[in-house]
Amino acid sequence: MLIAESDGNRIDAFTAERGPTYHCPKCRGEVVLKKGRKVVHHFAHKPPITCTWVKGETRAHMESKVIVAAALKERGLRAELEFVVNTLPGDRRADVMAWSPKGLQIAFELQHTPIGIDEIERRALSYARAGIAQIWIPFLTSRVWDGGVPRHGGWFVERYSPRHFERWVHGFNGKNGMWMYDPNDKAFWLGRLTGHQTYVEESTWFLEGGEENYSGGFWKYSKRFKELTLEGPFKAEDLLIAVSKRRAFSTSRYHWPAARIANLTPSKP
Repeated sequence: MLIAESDGNRIDAFTAERGPTYHCPKCRGEVVLKKGRKVVHHFAHKPPITCTWVKGETRAHMESKVIVAAALKERGLRAELEFVVNTLPGDRRADVMAWSPKGLQIAFELQHTPIGIDEIERRALSYARAGIAQIWIPFLTSRVWDGGVPRHGGWFVERYSPRHFERWVHGFNGKNGMWMYDPNDKAFWLGRLTGHQTYVEESTWFLEGGEENYSGGFWKYSKRFKELTLEGPFKAEDLLIAVSKRRAFSTSRYHWPAARIANLTPSKP
């Protein structure tokens, strides 16, 4: 975690100094300030660890939050790490909360580990009801680079099996596609999913009485695989924020609330 409390005040690990006692804002347990050259500055719970805020937290996740917040501040925007939104269910923290010049709140959710559809839909609805614009950014995994090839200056994966929450994020953003984060290069890519077709081989068999039957010999869209096209890479400081509104929409599997959506656009051609 990047934020702790000391004497009732929020403090981030970068400005904190060793010596004072720090506590977790969630469980109130004592946390230890960790600073080093190889890892991002952070606070660690003392064992035994039972706090739910530690669940799913990784160094790459913490690092991504710092990168986004730093880029926002560089553009003169107010940005806070692990900002608590009281209306959110479960973990009430937004990874990064920013404020537009007119005061609109924009929540950045950087998703390193899979999140359940019920949970992401609840959080998205809570942001929407609070009037907070939101952007969800899944992390790219090694299988994207192992299974893809360069194309048109970007990257193309012919057979990509999106995680369920990635399908939700892509549908939430609509025609804008979804931004994805590469923790290795610390860069952002604009991803678009399109249908992947597979060929069903033709087969022949005979029923009793010698009647010949045929099957296959056609192309069909795969339910599991999509084609993933990535445009990039872009550094966080090269991306601008645009906010739009979307209507509520549902399918048999996913539900998207009417909400303000934050989208990133490259500042450089």
